[in-house]
Order: sequence, then structure tokens, then C-alpha cells
Amino acid sequence: MKKSIVFSFLFFLLVGCKSENIQYEEISYKLLDNNIMTTMPGSLIVAGDYLVWTDPFARDYFVHVHDKETGRKIGVMGKVGEGPQEFITGGINLVAIDNCFFADDANGKTKGFLSLDSLVLQKETFIALSESESITRPQMSELAKGVFVGRTEDGDKDYFKANIQGQNSTFGVYPVSEVKQHVGGNMAYNPEKRSLAYASFNFPYLALYQETGNTFKLLWERKSNSDEYEVVNDQIIFDRKVGGIFEICMSKDYIIALERDRARDPMDESTVGRDVSKCPHTVFLYDYDGNLIKIVDLGIPTMHIAADCQDNVLYAIGADPDYVLVKYEL
Repeated sequence: MKKSIVFSFLFFLLVGCKSENIQYEEISYKLLDNNIMTTMPGSLIVAGDYLVWTDPFARDYFVHVHDKETGRKIGVMGKVGEGPQEFITGGINLVAIDNCFFADDANGKTKGFLSLDSLVLQKETFIALSESESITRPQMSELAKGVFVGRTEDGDKDYFKANIQGQNSTFGVYPVSEVKQHVGGNMAYNPEKRSLAYASFNFPYLALYQETGNTFKLLWERKSNSDEYEVVNDQIIFDRKVGGIFEICMSKDYIIALERDRARDPMDESTVGRDVSKCPHTVFLYDYDGNLIKIVDLGIPTMHIAADCQDNVLYAIGADPDYVLVKYEL
């Protein structure tokens, strides 16, 4: 079995970043809500004045909305069920466009939009997708109005595909360059900088792309400095004991990665499962040039993070010991 070494330590430091003087900081949170009732939270999103989290195991409504500043619960939307305008297994786009989330059903036919403005006004929140919209809407994540990005197929020349204002393109490099195989990962987009970050949760990998015309161009990559996978028969086999970047979001000055600080917390990731007490409690703050600026200990096991590009406030759902919705000033 031939091992493929990811990159040497020296190359890791040189790829897209300068020499680093990394700070370590412990900070405390401001509690927004300690009544997050769910078996397991699904995602956390900043949408203008609101914080939105989803509950994949909900039996009534799967989208919960809070005031971003106070944490006050605004309401719920996305009714669970098998009837019209209901979702068996609902999911939403991770960006609100014009204060609406695109929502679809993984195990049903319901597609449409869920309106934050209607929720605030206590009106019907569901807006059905027209027949023509159902046909023409790209099957990708909408990162900003008219900016759609998704993954290509294994073996394709480029890693991503895009539809920007109706123009199709492909772009991007494979994280494991010697194999054209997609890996598990998350995206974040900064509409002010028109920057797209991509991180893998299979192994430590972070890349930044710049939107240019109807496509994106790679600015830099950061790759692991150790041996966390093998390539066998053109297939990537990851070391399940070592995870990557669990989630990313983007603030005014930072690309924020929910990432375990293995020097202080050498957890065997294969043992974590649904034990929330074993979730990472650190975020790594990178600048937009790819430099790791500091590692911040959030003080509690953290499942989800969110931010927006207007400031350097981080929002999170963590366990203390029950689920809490919190925020940090970075």
C-alpha cells in the first residue's frame, strides 16, 4: 500500500501564506438563548438582523429564527409534514436572498421560499416556486443573488461548477491533487470581497477563490503538514482518527474555521459520534491572505458557527452542557 504524503512542513508554510506568529486566546461568550430544544442542531446562519438555525429532527417546524442582537425568539417556519407546502425532510439554502431562504424537501416534492419578512409580520412564510422557476433554477447552492456554485463529477477536469448571472463555468482544483476525487467539505462566501472559501472536513484543507467575471480563480491553498490519507487504487482513504475543518464562515477580517487544536486536544475523531462533549472548542482565524492569525478557545464544545462580513462577531451553537446559542467578539 503506497502512502501519499500530503505536503512537507516547509511547503505547508509556504503555500499561500507567510511565516506565522500564531496567538492563542481564550474568550467568553455572551448567552443569547439557553433553550435550544433539539436532538441535534443542523446549521446556523446569519441573515441580516436574524440568526437562523435548523432542526433536521423536528416534528413541527424545522427553521428557527432569533433576533441577532438579543437572542429573542422571533418564530419558526418550514412546517414538517406530507401536505401541501410541508416538508418531510426539509432543508434550506445557507444564504438568505432578499430575506428569503430557498427550501426544498430531500424526501418530498415541496420547493419554495421561506420569507423572514413574512415571519416578522406573522404572515404565511411559504412562497411556492413557480413551474418555470422549478425548471430553470440551477441545482446548486446560491451564495449571493444570481451566484450559484456546486461540485462537478469525480474525474472532471475542475472541482466546481458555477452559474453566475446565467453564465455557466467550471473552476477549482482537487484538494488531493493526484486524484480527481471529491472530498467532504463546506463553502462560505463573502459578498463584499466576492471571495469563496472551501474547507474539507476529511482532512485539514482550506482554499480561497476570487470571483472574476462568470467564474472563480484560485488565490491560495493551505494543506496539512502530516500524513492523514492514503491513495490506494486511485481512491483516497482518510485517517478517520484525524478530522479536518468542521465548518467555516467569513467575517469582516477573518476566515473562521471550526477546527480542533490537536496540540492541546488530540481527540480520536472516530470516537466522537454524537457525543457533543467531544466536539471541538476552538476556531482558527485566518486572514484573507491565508495566514493563520490566532487560535481562539471558545470555552465550550461547539457544533456550528456563523458570521457575516460586516463585523468580527462570531455566533455559535454549543453545549454548556445543554445546547446554547451564543456570540463572541473576536
